[in-house]
Amino acid sequence: MRALTAKEKKLLIGLLSALFVLINVVGLQAFLNRRNALQAGIVRLQGELTEGRAVLEEKSIWQERATWLDANQPGDDTTTTDDDAKFYEFVETSAKNAGLTYTRRDAGQRPSDGPYAEVVDSSQVKGKMDALVKWLNELQQPDAFRAIKQISVKSGEPPEVIAEVEVARWYRPVQGGAP
Repeated sequence: MRALTAKEKKLLIGLLSALFVLINVVGLQAFLNRRNALQAGIVRLQGELTEGRAVLEEKSIWQERATWLDANQPGDDTTTTDDDAKFYEFVETSAKNAGLTYTRRDAGQRPSDGPYAEVVDSSQVKGKMDALVKWLNELQQPDAFRAIKQISVKSGEPPEVIAEVEVARWYRPVQGGAP
């Protein structure tokens, strides 16, 4: 192999320099992308840490609430439908006692993601607005574990209103009737 001429040496040095710069630019870009991703991860983790500390500061409040739930939330034997029937009967009779016309559309137990069993009664009620408000207030007593999940109120024949209501009750699942 012959020796490189001066011009070829300059071209080789220029090529190697260009490759060196190109490799460094690509490496710098990869480094900056990785650094930005890591900084975003640090910010996310700092947010989670702050959130976790806030939750820990409220630990005693949540423990009190859990104790209250354990003491007060009714149990439901999930192998029977006795409690479900009592709930449906209560919803219907309380609506009629409030002076509303009651029509059940759907009822049943719904699968739940949480540590409770949910029973739902979907119905349509008709009557005066003050009777509807009185009935809704009766349904939503905190210690009864009943809630209005969904409601749609529209005007009927004046002074009547028509409400589509989905009422739920939450129970602590109990097998075999023993809490």
